[in-house]
Amino acid sequence: MKARWTRPVLWAILAMLLVSGCTAVTDNAKGSRGKSDAPAVQTTFESPGKEVSDTVPVKVYFGSHDARQLEVEVHWLKKDDLLMQQAMILLIKGPQNPKLWAVLPPATRVKSLGVHGRIAQVDFSDEIVKHNPGGSSREILAVGAIVNTLTEFATVERVQILVEGKKVNTLFGHVDISEPLGRSVTIIKEK
Repeated sequence: MKARWTRPVLWAILAMLLVSGCTAVTDNAKGSRGKSDAPAVQTTFESPGKEVSDTVPVKVYFGSHDARQLEVEVHWLKKDDLLMQQAMILLIKGPQNPKLWAVLPPATRVKSLGVHGRIAQVDFSDEIVKHNPGGSSREILAVGAIVNTLTEFATVERVQILVEGKKVNTLFGHVDISEPLGRSVTIIKEK
């Protein structure tokens, strides 16, 4: 008797968790001067063999030492509904590997992030534009890092980048981000 109702209940709970995790919209835009009230990101930099049972590997992309391509850094993050937001916070924070460099201004904040129909919408504070380093190469890498990091998640095929809740044409004046963008593997450095 018990087994008859247990399995459907477990499937229903699993389905609710998957649906709520895929459409979560969060806000960490409180605070000022680049400070954030976002939960602390628990991360362990590329630690193969030291996997903890409640963590998952998340790939975050940063600029290569020659500023021509993106390289991946693997972080082990605690499993929760905010994995994508944590990945964006790590992207803003910058790499732990001293041979790589941050592609986004450190004062940038993630205002919200949600997935709708396999398109991630990530909304950044206007510091991403105000404090940009300029240059077409840097913008290509910044946009590529955002899109490639988010498309590492199975639920995301394309990414719409927003600034202060609005679509913008470019971040630094060179790359069109007015529509959702797909993954760009040509700018990822092969190991």
